[in-house]
Amino acid sequence: MLTSEQRATVSAMWRAHWEGWKESGESMAAYARRQGFDADAAYRWKRILRRGGAWIEDAPLTCKAMPPPQAAKFARVALNDSARTASMLLRISLSNGRRAELDLQDVSQLGAVIAALEQAG
Repeated sequence: MLTSEQRATVSAMWRAHWEGWKESGESMAAYARRQGFDADAAYRWKRILRRGGAWIEDAPLTCKAMPPPQAAKFARVALNDSARTASMLLRISLSNGRRAELDLQDVSQLGAVIAALEQAG
């Protein structure tokens, strides 16, 4: 566990890395490699600082190489009888970075997932 002084020092270091990354114009992975730190640790500390109220975001931090998030799109698919009994792995990636993997045992479960996503939007 970090002391409050150590936490303040580490927090300041990670905020400085994020500011440096914004000014660099590079991807976070490239900037982290060049600076000699782990990009995953930068994202982890950003979450920690946000939860603690120490993250001040005057402008949204976005990677210049990433396109803006788009609305979810669905494709119509045809299923044969064998597909109706096989399990399916459904991977969902949301624009806020959250991901989910669902192991569906029945096609009717897919309809329930789509209905839930449409209600949330």
